[in-house]
Amino acid sequence: MSPLWLTALIVLWLVVLLLGFLLLGALRALGFLSWRLEQLEATAPKRLGRDGLKVGAKAPDFRLPNAAGSEQALSDFAGHRVLLVFTQAGCGPCHDIIPELNRISDRGEHQVIVVNNGALHDLPGLAVDGIAKFPVLIQEHFSQSKLYQVFATPFAFLIDELGVIVSKGTAGSRKHLGYVLAGTGSPVKRRHVEASSDQIEKSSRSEPYSSKEVSHV
Repeated sequence: MSPLWLTALIVLWLVVLLLGFLLLGALRALGFLSWRLEQLEATAPKRLGRDGLKVGAKAPDFRLPNAAGSEQALSDFAGHRVLLVFTQAGCGPCHDIIPELNRISDRGEHQVIVVNNGALHDLPGLAVDGIAKFPVLIQEHFSQSKLYQVFATPFAFLIDELGVIVSKGTAGSRKHLGYVLAGTGSPVKRRHVEASSDQIEKSSRSEPYSSKEVSHV
């Protein structure tokens, strides 16, 4: 092979590699934009603060019963980076992300805490069956969801060692949990369980939710 043909072949492969890197970058950017757009869709309309507490806000402390029968507070994990995930009974994506939450917990870089809306018997596949490797706390009538101003599930907050929210977002897949952990903001659209504004107002008047009062998006 002549030097000219060899040089042309090398240049061609360099161009192919460059185009490959550009394509990979474009696909990643499109995935992130899709996550942000679906984030907006899942939390709109933004009545009653449905898109979660702002990044930079202090994470409200709480104490809730856990699946083991005792109680735990967010402040029990002060000094740790906490991945706080809100879930709900009947939410398919909430169950689907358990393996990824276990992997995050196993790495030891973050303390995973799940706050589930529903009774203990509504937690199949979580702590009841011994599948979850992290604390599963139980809220009623969206009490902590209202504090954190979020009603789409699953929804995650990344909280730093000082108790400050540094990232947030809907978290229905491994990729979207990765976005939250990377601090990229504020998810793939799968089935979200969400309380309507009218239901939230009823809950604020201490009226309990029934399973019929929850819409599936």
